Amino acid sequence: MNTLIIADDAEVKNTIKQAICELELGCRIFETSSPKEALKLMQSDRMPIVFSEIDMRQMNGLSFVETHKRAFPETCWLVISASKNFYDIKKAIELGIIDYLLKPVDGSELRNVLKNRVHYTRAVCH
Repeated sequence: MNTLIIADDAEVKNTIKQAICELELGCRIFETSSPKEALKLMQSDRMPIVFSEIDMRQMNGLSFVETHKRAFPETCWLVISASKNFYDIKKAIELGIIDYLLKPVDGSELRNVLKNRVHYTRAVCH
């Protein structure tokens, strides 16, 4: 199963990669901070799980999800933010974001989220 991480923050990327490795999920991990590269990756390989940081230099993660969600209806979208901004949380709910994780990302919380999402994704997509 493929997992895409769209983030500028190296700590976020490392925490997600570490959690995936610790759970031995057998996921291929792709990462980028570029919205164009993220879209290319999603078009070339199925990405059942996509993590997107909200606040990045090149884009807003919620805008990326909003723009591309229809093209990838089976994707589980998870967002990461340093902010508890009500409007971002509300927008995430409206977009059907599966999980909204706050920075710093807690490793045990992330492992629980991943277990649930991988189980859900395998059940729905297979």
